Amino acid sequence: MDDLPRLIAEAYRWQRRLGATSIATPYCGIVAAPQRPDVWDSNHADEVVAQTDADADAVFAAMDHHLSHTRWRVIHTDCFTPDSFRARLALEDFTERFVTIQMALQGELTLRGAPIQLRPVVDEVDWEMLLRLVLANHAEGRSSADLKLPPEFSRQMVATYRAKTGSYHFEVVIEDGAAIAYGGYAAAPNGVGMIEDLFTLPAARRRGVATGMIAALVDRLRAKGSRTIFLGALAAERPKRLYARLGFHPVTLASAWVREEPLVR
Repeated sequence: MDDLPRLIAEAYRWQRRLGATSIATPYCGIVAAPQRPDVWDSNHADEVVAQTDADADAVFAAMDHHLSHTRWRVIHTDCFTPDSFRARLALEDFTERFVTIQMALQGELTLRGAPIQLRPVVDEVDWEMLLRLVLANHAEGRSSADLKLPPEFSRQMVATYRAKTGSYHFEVVIEDGAAIAYGGYAAAPNGVGMIEDLFTLPAARRRGVATGMIAALVDRLRAKGSRTIFLGALAAERPKRLYARLGFHPVTLASAWVREEPLVR
């Protein structure tokens, strides 16, 4: 599909906007959630169309205006972001982080993995289980590019997940009464299904748990009518090899460009 990169970019932007305030400006979109100031996916600019230096200045000014509650200036870019704007980001000392390969499933999964017990995250007990797994994920550091994330950030991240409830769904894998893995999925309005935020405890890896979870989430998305299903793989991490073996093929790249600002109260 020639329009697959655009469909994926649209779905990714839609998912990031869930549970936050979306603000349209002439040269970008702004997403803001003052109650969760340290979560980059909830406080950022994206869909940038700035071509000139003046356009870029307008993007930065819009971010300063609408994101004054956070010390972070985060801009999500994709294959539709003008090269001149990415060059400007590099000039302005933004750091490119979390380069993600957006990979789409072609045909059927090649493997279904191990039989697993999935439990939807619904009540307070479920959310507490998810929080414990998110804390373990952030402590390990692989999904956060080795950033040292404090427990408060993990709590803000789970609060972000909860704010997306209704459109974005989480499931945990239960083994012997304990949660050992989690994943999220959403069916975007444009017909694209996405799988995100996958994590398995180190002790439970290499047993087909992640593969089994992906297979189950693919089934859920297809039952919701998703014609295309994709997931994001961090370019610097090994899970991208697993996804490729399962039948996911690279389509496009997305990145987060980040700069920390002094927070003025």
